Amino acid sequence: MARSTYNMFFKSGVKIYEYGPGFVHGKLYLSDDIVAMIGTINLDYRSLTHHFENGVWIYNDNLIYDMKKDYFNTLDQCIYMNEVDIKVSFIKKIIRSIIRIFAPLL
Repeated sequence: MARSTYNMFFKSGVKIYEYGPGFVHGKLYLSDDIVAMIGTINLDYRSLTHHFENGVWIYNDNLIYDMKKDYFNTLDQCIYMNEVDIKVSFIKKIIRSIIRIFAPLL
């Protein structure tokens, strides 16, 4: 994302965290302690239409509280990213721009 996009997130109150120990591919969506989804599905067109990823939709179940607890345990292992942490060098910007051209093919 462009730096201006990140600045917009920060100004609107969005907090960005980076998982320190490694990489987590699974996604967990929680809403109002009533609705949850867990799986590998990304919320973009390509993932929702072309990839065969899976997710489980959960509504009004006690499992949601366990998922929320796991989320906060994972968050404890994350590093808060501020505006200074997201600065990208000029070289990385150029490389990312070139790669972005091929993103629809990946």
